[in-house]
Amino acid sequence: MPVYKDQQNRSGRLREQRIMRAKKRRNATLIAVAVITVFLVTGTAAYVLTKSGNGPEPAVPEPYRVTIPEGYTNKQTAEKVNSATEGLITAGEFESAVDNGVYDFGFLTEAGGNLEGFLFPKTYDVAEDQSANDLVQMMLEQYEEETEDLDWSSAAVNGVSGYQVLIIASMVEKEAKAPEERPVIASVIYNRLKAGMKLQICATVQYALGEWKPELSYSDLEVDSPYNTYKINGLPPGPICNPGFESISAALSPASTDYIYYILTTNDGRHSFTSDYNQFLRWKEQQGN
Repeated sequence: MPVYKDQQNRSGRLREQRIMRAKKRRNATLIAVAVITVFLVTGTAAYVLTKSGNGPEPAVPEPYRVTIPEGYTNKQTAEKVNSATEGLITAGEFESAVDNGVYDFGFLTEAGGNLEGFLFPKTYDVAEDQSANDLVQMMLEQYEEETEDLDWSSAAVNGVSGYQVLIIASMVEKEAKAPEERPVIASVIYNRLKAGMKLQICATVQYALGEWKPELSYSDLEVDSPYNTYKINGLPPGPICNPGFESISAALSPASTDYIYYILTTNDGRHSFTSDYNQFLRWKEQQGN
């Protein structure tokens, strides 16, 4: 079984107080009251009693439902967890669990402790007695479950490692808006790598900047970062977000194309693809770039 280490500096008393406040905020009816609840079902009465029969069974609090969209970074995920749990698990606690927790999964070996990319986007139910480490553990287990049947041997065929597949998948997740374009964008990334070209993926610059900007300036493209694929050769050192299953699949099974260039050409986020640099320049001019 995977193991993990809870943060030792957590105060049990403060956490208990936070749980009680969360209960009151969510639903005051969850506080145990000494009342027998009677349900009429098809003319019969049902009683909810404690095991001893001396009073009502305390209501069981509903878990917090935390939905993490595809393409969220770990920082965005932490903020969403804080909001969805009403502060039961704060953003700081979650980030600490991500950065400092110890999790025993084979797929993390190459990542060197970096969990960006592995917090699988899904809906999670979080009980009030669960910690940030528990939630991170759940997300990693979900990643393992979702991806274990994929053909990871195709990574070597494409000249990359399993971790590098995840890095490519994260770029695909951020660049593709239309689902059918994911394998095509993946093919462009692989074709650029094979040609020894700089990847020049705008989404990696956004990650390097630490914010998502509607448009990048020329000065943005000069940011000094190992994630700036306009300056570095090859892949960035880690994923730039947590990709979903379809983007991981696309990175493992890219389309077979000779495309090197693509550009956004429609209002709904679709791209045009080409291997002709002059055609790419014409599209850029048409788009006013």
